[in-house]
Amino acid sequence: MTPATPERASRPTSFLGRAAALAGVLCLAVAALATCTQDGDAPRPDKARTSVDTRLLATDIHVSIAQRPLVLPFVALPEHVGRGMSFSLDRQGDRRRAADARQQFLRDAADPGQPLPLDSLSVVVDAYGWDHSAPGQPPLCALLTREWARAVCDNPWAATRQALPYNRLRLLDLSRLRTTGPGRQAECREGTPPPRALPTEPGQAVLLCNAMVYGGRQDQHHHAVLRIDGDLGALWTVWHYGQNGETAEAMAQREGQAIAHFVQYALGPREDFAALQARMCRLRRPDSADHPHGADCSRAARRQVEQRDRAT
Repeated sequence: MTPATPERASRPTSFLGRAAALAGVLCLAVAALATCTQDGDAPRPDKARTSVDTRLLATDIHVSIAQRPLVLPFVALPEHVGRGMSFSLDRQGDRRRAADARQQFLRDAADPGQPLPLDSLSVVVDAYGWDHSAPGQPPLCALLTREWARAVCDNPWAATRQALPYNRLRLLDLSRLRTTGPGRQAECREGTPPPRALPTEPGQAVLLCNAMVYGGRQDQHHHAVLRIDGDLGALWTVWHYGQNGETAEAMAQREGQAIAHFVQYALGPREDFAALQARMCRLRRPDSADHPHGADCSRAARRQVEQRDRAT
């Protein structure tokens, strides 16, 4: 009997959650990635899944935001993996252009000594391996270089996944954050209080404004902003709160701490998974569930990191 997995809540339709669930995005990426070696020709139906390049999805991407170097697997970047979706009449041309743009991005972000400078980057932490497998391809999870990525890859109960926001988050240069006009990263609901001031202290998170989510209640979704360090920050949607007494404000603070630890211990040039795991175990959302075959969070591991922290 297959064990039940944690509930995957439906994604909001704001700027940060307007896309479909990650599974849907990655399924669309199957066809997109299949074009990489076929000069834009439509893949044969019997080859569509076997053409998924798990090595490409596991590629380390080196970028910098607000002059902070970051390392992530390509599979965690939905806006780049999902390129290739087309609603025009020139679908073959769109696939070809998407494949070219994807390859250019991979080339530009390949050098750890010269990370690609970006203003923002959308990130998803999910059970990547559940959405990506194909006959004839090596398992994705085994190819990932970062331990945090392998830990969540085939484990929806992972502490990191249960501490971070339900939907994607956006790492960005806060000096370039816009809430109005073209290119805005956060769409605030009209008729509600204006956006609050951005946080000024490292590690500080605020509820920026009520998020404009079509079909949602006025107070159901909020944009939250975190200042991580300097101008490096994060933007995400706080929603699905209220469970076990956690308010929107409390959820923003908890998830903000988790994001800050995630960037510090998982995405920097050097990963410290033990430190990340101990902190994520303390920050899991109230309705978190343990893996049916055992808890993801080891008391011994947490105690070891806490003792090390006290000694430094």
